[in-house]
Order: sequence, then structure tokens, then C-alpha cells
Amino acid sequence: MNTSAFEQRLDRMETEIRQLKMMLSELLEITKAAFQSHAHENIMSAKEVADFLGLDINIVYAKCSKGEIPCFKMGKLYKFRKSEILEWVKKQDSTSAFSVDDYVDRYLQKNILKG
Repeated sequence: MNTSAFEQRLDRMETEIRQLKMMLSELLEITKAAFQSHAHENIMSAKEVADFLGLDINIVYAKCSKGEIPCFKMGKLYKFRKSEILEWVKKQDSTSAFSVDDYVDRYLQKNILKG
């Protein structure tokens, strides 16, 4: 391989490296902007969600462990995005009405009451 072909090849590689750096820089900016938009979103604790929904905190924990409510973990703690909780509540309202009788029946079926 002669020297000029080698130099041309190096020039092409340098150009491609510059393009890759620009693309990575743009990707980093996009990722940073997306992260910052989520960082401003309200993150709630289990207690805050329980208060917000008017539920006992144990019900919130039970729903978390069953995967019935949108949550994520930070270490050992459950955390919730307020927007996801609001969306979840809307879906709950539209999919099923809460029936106390159904709840009691399910409870009694799961737990044998000894007299």
C-alpha cells in the first residue's frame, strides 16, 4: 500500500470518527433532555400514594407485590410516578366497579374463618 492511499484511508477514518462523536454528542443531549423531563415529574412514596388514593398503605404494598399498580423500586422502597398513578386510576374506573360484596366473598374464600 502506498503512502497516499494510506493517508486517504486515515483521513476517511478521522472523518468518520468526527461524525460518530457528533452523533454521540447529539444522542447524549437527547437522553439528558429526556431524563430531565422525567426528573421533574412527581415521584411519590407508598404513603403518599395511599393518602392520595384514600387507601390503607398495606393495600398499596399488596398491589405493588402483585404487580397490580404501576411502581418501581429505589433500593428497597417502592416509588410511584404521579402521572402513572393517575392513568392507572382512570383505567380502574373504566374497567371495573368496586363491589364490597365481591371483595368480602373473595376474602372469605381465601381465608377460612374459624369460629
